[in-house]
Amino acid sequence: MRSIDVDPAALQAVAAASAHAYKEAIEHIEAEMKAADGNYEPLINTLTEQGPYAYTILPEVKPDGSVKLPILTTREQIADAYAMIRGASDLLEVTGLTEIRGSWYLFQDNISRGQPKGAPQANDIRTLGLFPSGRGTGITGELVWFWPREMLGLPEESYTAAGDPLRSRAQVFDNYSRYLDALRTHDIDTILDVLHDGVASAVRDYVNDTGTLTELEGKDAHRAYYQTFFDKYQVRSAQPLALVTDEWYVFAELRMTVAPLGGGDALMYHTAEYFLPSKDGRFIARIGHGTEPAHG
Repeated sequence: MRSIDVDPAALQAVAAASAHAYKEAIEHIEAEMKAADGNYEPLINTLTEQGPYAYTILPEVKPDGSVKLPILTTREQIADAYAMIRGASDLLEVTGLTEIRGSWYLFQDNISRGQPKGAPQANDIRTLGLFPSGRGTGITGELVWFWPREMLGLPEESYTAAGDPLRSRAQVFDNYSRYLDALRTHDIDTILDVLHDGVASAVRDYVNDTGTLTELEGKDAHRAYYQTFFDKYQVRSAQPLALVTDEWYVFAELRMTVAPLGGGDALMYHTAEYFLPSKDGRFIARIGHGTEPAHG
């Protein structure tokens, strides 16, 4: 008897897909560092030749602590954003503290070392980055977050788990578990209960099947999205394939199985998303992407 009897072909397929997704993401990050010379064309060429693209590289936190997640979906928009960002600063180094090397994405919790043009010294920023890709060359998106938890939520809100890392992580995990259970049972009220009033999302649009992201702001928009989604699909399973819980985020890859309520065979797809909690523990931002729905 062999102790671990796993199909080697399955292991090889997963390893090859993971290596490909990692390579595409790292080549993009390296091109962004080289863009310090002012030549942005090699950087833009690390995108897939055709969209739709999924970019959220300029997340905003408003004075009231609510969130806005501007979405970029065209090559021209992304080129303009890179010209602005890299025209103002240089990316010097990226160190992945936590990496999930999925079969179609790279997720990083990293230290990004950058330096404003002309500044005497560099700064370190802890950043979350999600880089989805497909079978071919290039990434299809870059989804970034860098705001600390203490900036999120109303100014008068108390930080319910400040100074207690273990309690903070447990709070994030518990709220995500509630969200996941509610997703499986079509419980919109519980989904909204774990979301902050100032919540914003930039996630793959499975309601209108645009192939790229949808931008949702506020609870009313989220209620409408989930109601339409549950009117379209019955969720048969939401299986976590990866889960990372930290004080200031939770990341998960889910394998979703849904059945169209209008009839037809079940569909499967994967999502990779991270949720950011506000000071009071409710999620105030949700960022991610997903694969094409396909028959099993």
